[in-house]
Amino acid sequence: MGAISRYGYAREEDVSGLVASVFLDIRARMPFVPAIFKALAADPPTLESAWLQARQLYDHPGRAAATERLRALADPRLDWIAPPAVRAAVTAFRDDLPNMVLIVTSLALALDGGLPRVPAPPAFLPASGPLPPTPVPEDRNEQPLYDEIRAVYGTEHLPSIFRALGATGLLAEPWAAVGPYLASAAGRAHVVRVREAAEAAARAFPEVACFEAKSARPVLDQFRVALPINLVFVLAASNAG
Repeated sequence: MGAISRYGYAREEDVSGLVASVFLDIRARMPFVPAIFKALAADPPTLESAWLQARQLYDHPGRAAATERLRALADPRLDWIAPPAVRAAVTAFRDDLPNMVLIVTSLALALDGGLPRVPAPPAFLPASGPLPPTPVPEDRNEQPLYDEIRAVYGTEHLPSIFRALGATGLLAEPWAAVGPYLASAAGRAHVVRVREAAEAAARAFPEVACFEAKSARPVLDQFRVALPINLVFVLAASNAG
């Protein structure tokens, strides 16, 4: 498997071949293709390998209970009440981020040897074809807040949730309300607890661990840092009071 560009992202509307097949399989389960799979698409066999492990975990009967525990732990219960437009804009992320935290943690553990690897399952992917339109808007430009967000996260990539909020002009208020918490000692400690809980949860599913693409480490490391922070942010931005 080839080297992976760390920050390039495939667009759902532009993919074909194996990448389109994997993306269609993802969209059969999720409302949009999460950014980590768009980043891994630079090397299609690596993308397929990651998805085969992720799919087993997503389809596992024990996954829902594990992700609900992560969701409960990650809620910062801030006093800020998110406006209805913000809550609507983050709905798709709120629903799937607990799954992605668990999935990315599982992939990292398989790659690190924290879970013993098992043979990959048969792919059984759908035929390549066009994807349905994504329901998540994306700002493909830069905004002044984006560098501030990257600095708080300590990552070079900008999570998709902020590009979605930026595309609709809704970013400033939730970031002003939640960003200081994420940057605080209390917020950082909270994220560590979420990350530790995700690792404990992922270890409960050793039978899915088939990912071994070392070239994916730069991408995986970024998302392993970012996704627990994303989950705390999106739960705060979903607060209806």
